[in-house]
Amino acid sequence: MDSEAVKTYYRTPSVLDHYTRATTGIGLWLSERIAFTRYFSRRHPLLELGTGTGRIALALEGLGYEDITAIDLSEAMIGQALRIVESTKGSKVKFSVADACALPFADNFFEGAIFGFNGMMQIPGRQKRRTALREVRRVLKPGSHFIFTTHDRDNPHFRAYWAEQARLWASGKQDAHLEDFGDRYEETPLGMLFIHIPSRQEIREDIEAAGLRYESDTPRSLLANESATVREFADDCRFWIVRKSRDDIGE
Repeated sequence: MDSEAVKTYYRTPSVLDHYTRATTGIGLWLSERIAFTRYFSRRHPLLELGTGTGRIALALEGLGYEDITAIDLSEAMIGQALRIVESTKGSKVKFSVADACALPFADNFFEGAIFGFNGMMQIPGRQKRRTALREVRRVLKPGSHFIFTTHDRDNPHFRAYWAEQARLWASGKQDAHLEDFGDRYEETPLGMLFIHIPSRQEIREDIEAAGLRYESDTPRSLLANESATVREFADDCRFWIVRKSRDDIGE
């Protein structure tokens, strides 16, 4: 699995339309609003990774956040975000194409970062996901927070599925496209989607390996009672709150 397969999904017209409707019609989930406004100042520079068509960035700007940089690996998604801005009242969000594993920003620059809608889990390969975490740590100012979300392999509703996957991996019969246990690459109503479903232990290990400090993790369903529209758009996920140490000046 490589990043090109991921980008192919996000240039599909039906996917672009799906994300555009979420940007223009859904905006922030209640859980996102609770988490982001709790940890991020409206005046400080904020980085959103995996912005898609700008759902989170534009909604935060609407709440008064003044300095937002929003990136995505997909040229098609960023192009659509810019078209949304052009068709409305304009925006000061700085949209650009960039790779979360090689951020084009200076050390210790942002005072907050977000990787929403399980976006980091669409980076194929655990070491690449750890690279992305290290890059976020590098560009954050000491003491700043990073909030990201993941699905949860420990969810009891999917215990039977993962037990079967464990049996397939143990016998070497797993899907040949998959690199790590927890990977999924399968047909959805919008096309072939790659996503990694981690365990809580795995994410805790990755946070530590990247040199970030774990603060908390909470299922979305415990943060807020989301609307039916949001629940239809996205399944429950886990919010992770981590911080760059105050005495960490970066790399």
